[in-house]
Amino acid sequence: MMRNNGPFLTRAAENGSSGILVRQQTLECRAVDGAENQYEISFSSEEPYVRWGVPEILAHTPDAVDLSCFNDGGTGVLLFNHGTDPSYGKVPIGKVVKAWLDEPAHKCRAVIEMDADDPQAARLQSKLDKGMLSGVSVGYTVGAWMELQPGQKSADGRFTGPANIAVQWKAWEISLAPIPADPTVGLGRNMTISEEVKNMDENTLTGTGSGASQSGAAVPAAGQTEERAQSTAKPAAPAAAPDPVAAERQRSAEITTLCRSFDMDDAAAGYITAGTSIDLVRSQILNQLQQRNAPVAAGAEGGNVSVTRDEADKFRSAAADGLLMRCGVAVEAPADGANEFRGMSLQAIAAECLTREGESRANRMSRDDLFRRSMTPDSAFVAIADDVANRTVLAAQQLAPTTFQLWTSTASQPDFRPTHIYEISDGGALEEIPQNGEFKEAKLSDQEVATRRLITVGKMVNFTRQLFINDDIGQITRTLTAYTLAFARGINQSVYEILKSNPATQDGNQLFSAPHKNLGTGAAPGTASFSEARRLMRQQTDMDGKTKLNIAPAFVLTGSSTETSIEALLASLADPSQNNANVANVFRNKLQMITDAELDVDSGAQPYFFAANPALTPTIEISYLNGNETPVVESEVSFDHLGIRYRIYGDRGITLLGYRGLVKNPGVEA
Repeated sequence: MMRNNGPFLTRAAENGSSGILVRQQTLECRAVDGAENQYEISFSSEEPYVRWGVPEILAHTPDAVDLSCFNDGGTGVLLFNHGTDPSYGKVPIGKVVKAWLDEPAHKCRAVIEMDADDPQAARLQSKLDKGMLSGVSVGYTVGAWMELQPGQKSADGRFTGPANIAVQWKAWEISLAPIPADPTVGLGRNMTISEEVKNMDENTLTGTGSGASQSGAAVPAAGQTEERAQSTAKPAAPAAAPDPVAAERQRSAEITTLCRSFDMDDAAAGYITAGTSIDLVRSQILNQLQQRNAPVAAGAEGGNVSVTRDEADKFRSAAADGLLMRCGVAVEAPADGANEFRGMSLQAIAAECLTREGESRANRMSRDDLFRRSMTPDSAFVAIADDVANRTVLAAQQLAPTTFQLWTSTASQPDFRPTHIYEISDGGALEEIPQNGEFKEAKLSDQEVATRRLITVGKMVNFTRQLFINDDIGQITRTLTAYTLAFARGINQSVYEILKSNPATQDGNQLFSAPHKNLGTGAAPGTASFSEARRLMRQQTDMDGKTKLNIAPAFVLTGSSTETSIEALLASLADPSQNNANVANVFRNKLQMITDAELDVDSGAQPYFFAANPALTPTIEISYLNGNETPVVESEVSFDHLGIRYRIYGDRGITLLGYRGLVKNPGVEA
């Protein structure tokens, strides 16, 4: 009788059968040298296994086998008889140290370690050492089948139909078992009833074992047909009385299976001990499911709703992370399974997407067919590609080699209409209010100093059919990265162009000029020029011309030609301009140096600039539409284009707000 035990397929002996037939095989098991309680075993092979009259084969190739549950901290476990034995239960008897695919032998092997502190596990280990345990079973799920019709050969010519070939399957747990069904490994894939073992004996595929006939069915051994004929001629034995021990084992196994299927493992032991019938267990499980899934009133205790990610979301996240890592984009915490997708081609990922969407022939499609079927707006492949594009832009934004953001201010603009910015003056200091006195109204004056305007910049890139067929996702990520860096560099260039071009402000004077009292005497970077810049900035006044702002430079902005001399000045203990080493350097660690090649000049004197903290006084402001500092990536799949069109754009504005927090030294020619 076939049972569906969660994601695993298991078989139990049928009542009235002649018992479980075993293909006896010496257990492929050896102790690991230098490792106590560890054994190396094989637990699966390509031996055919008849299920519902059709041979089933687990393909053992790198593309077919998934052993991730046993490696890298996976959830794979080592059990006895899949945890259905009442004496041992579902508690692990040890652990799987590692598992791997033996490609030349077409087998999966593992190193297991028995739990020496568990008496039950120690008992099993003793039987293993004495050769009394001859079987092993693997619990697995199948992601994709390849059906072979009678006489049809597989692509590699190793299998001949009729057969179902599991071309994508995942192992979840390994169980020591008293009886193997797969005689070519130390552990059979599963236990089976006698009739199905006979079917397996009689339907072995061509090329998978010795003695196979040309038609694909195994030829019975000499004398076997005669022996079976004689056995059928014997008079039927009287029906045996029900075995109470076997019935109790059957009840315990079914209760364990039921409880495990509905995530009620803890209740199984209680039902078994109390002698509860199978029908009553089913009824109680249904009642508990009804209570568990009953609607909860809003605000009631336990009524909080949590959102969990389904398998489709997990798959898309893992695929996107894998493609990003393949393209060299750093992923901080890759999703489970991302490393598997890292080595997969775009065609393989597209086929996996279609398979999950119900397309059974996806693995047989050509690259062109995969492209056409995958390029639909609602396909999982397009969603994965969009995720890769957006996260590529975010990563590039973080790595942009720009410096403007270190000393300028940021603003958010709700639309594209020009916005006038005014400088507000309080007209002097606050005045004393005597007891029971009245507040005097200050006459606030305002003056327009700038107009904020946003512009939109962007470009388009196509993920074409050729890139898909050539498996070149890197071309798209590199292009998107370049456009993102160009967006940031455009802002950087515009900001420093304001300092270099020295434009006129709203009052008609140039940004750095004598009327603004922020233009120093041309000199090489040193204590004298830094002192002058600090004095000029501290003496700046409010709009009333009286209130001292008392602000000091927080940043020194320089090009690459004066970078070293300024860096030495800010780091030196002694004043570099003095011959006496005992003269302290008063500017040591006082300012933050910001070097940007945009400030370099082609010829003549190299100027350098000083800027105040933008929170104290306005200087240059960078504004974004709705505060979005990262370029937007949008995609389109249309009939007019073979592929996905991506457009990347951003909205930004650069505004000079004031001069009081800026000082320029023209420098001197070297």
